[in-house]
Amino acid sequence: MKKKALTLILSLSMTAALLAGCGGGSDEQPSQDAAPQDTASSDSNADNSADNSEAETAQTASDEEQITLRFAWWGGDERAEATLAVIEQFEALHPNITIEAEYGGNDGYHDKLATSLASGTAADIVQVDPETFPTYVAAGDYFYDYAELGMDMSNFDEAYISLEINGRYNGSQLGLPSGISGAGLLVNKTLADEIGLDFTQPYDWDDLIEMGKKVKEYDPDLYLMSMNKEYIANLIVFNYGKQLAGGTFADPDNNQIRITKEQLEEVYTYVKKLFDEGVIPPASYQASYSGDELQNDTNWIEGNYVATFTYISTMDVMVAANPDVEYYAGQIPKLDGAAEAGWASNTPQVFAITKTSEHPEAAAEFMDYFFNNETAMETLGTTRSVPPTEKARQICSDNGILTEWTMEGANIAAAMGGTPNDKISSTNEAKEILFDAVESIGYGAKDPATAAEDTLNLLSGLLD
Repeated sequence: MKKKALTLILSLSMTAALLAGCGGGSDEQPSQDAAPQDTASSDSNADNSADNSEAETAQTASDEEQITLRFAWWGGDERAEATLAVIEQFEALHPNITIEAEYGGNDGYHDKLATSLASGTAADIVQVDPETFPTYVAAGDYFYDYAELGMDMSNFDEAYISLEINGRYNGSQLGLPSGISGAGLLVNKTLADEIGLDFTQPYDWDDLIEMGKKVKEYDPDLYLMSMNKEYIANLIVFNYGKQLAGGTFADPDNNQIRITKEQLEEVYTYVKKLFDEGVIPPASYQASYSGDELQNDTNWIEGNYVATFTYISTMDVMVAANPDVEYYAGQIPKLDGAAEAGWASNTPQVFAITKTSEHPEAAAEFMDYFFNNETAMETLGTTRSVPPTEKARQICSDNGILTEWTMEGANIAAAMGGTPNDKISSTNEAKEILFDAVESIGYGAKDPATAAEDTLNLLSGLLD
């Protein structure tokens, strides 16, 4: 009865989480995907990399115990082909270990996983949506700590894997990130160099204003930043606000608004400066390119912006809209002395080793190969988005399947280590409140103080 009850609770929780979360976006990939290797190529690469693991291979191969592991994931054909190739490589190096692949589409995956965790029949290694992983963690002791299993995590940026959304809970690394996504700054190097602007060094929010003034002095028809109300709210208001408040807008522990009226008024005053100083185009102009339409902005296409806030996964889209100039990924601003970095990066999926596994050390050995072996990195490529380690990103860049600016943008995002937005302020309702506030400031319909007061009243209503 207990197992049936837990299964029901988990299934209901997971259904709610999937409806409220962004599980559908977990398979988002850059436009340039890695071409999976065929079996012959995989075997050859495995032979070439065997010298990196000779001692380990000999030890495992001499073990008479035959081990079978189950590995469950979802994804398309390209991901499956690459993952199966890595499994074959690993099995060739470890003849006593067989890995059974369980893969398919995302539909129903987490409901099935919830049931199997509750009944003790889950696969040894499971791929999980990071938005739903906390539900499992809260429901029971289902996953091993990778550190306890001796997993080598030195290739991961500590600031990245230490985030809860990337698998660390109360000091235990219960999951490992499959890739990296987050915000970034794409710079038109050609234009930036002409004006004398450098985004490669750390800077704060006020520096952006000064850079914008310098652009206007150079050419009144140019702007520092391509922008619209959605990007202002998501990438400026949230991140500047978190840096000021020392955390997310709402405190998830007590379900109260954390950011104060004075702090939010300061953020909105900054937004007003962006408009007033011509750092960004007028609100009336931005309205023609709202949402995810920045790549269609005529001024961007004609090279009239120095830079744009964007997302790592869409940097290539922005470059494709104006391919005739040189680009690089710039640093992203941080308030001087801020304890909270604000800018957060997270993974499309996490991998976990279940407590019901009879061979957790062998499962960790496979995960070590999956994340740390160069042949595996090359084979997996970008089939699970931008790779989670700098080493893997460099390999993909060297092979021409990951652009230099995307790789650098991921490196910068991973090193920031900011806290993701809380569940209240990241809802569509909360975002619409911020979008409207930014738009009203841009059109001069509200001053920053009024907009801040109205925003907090509306956000408090969401908490109720």
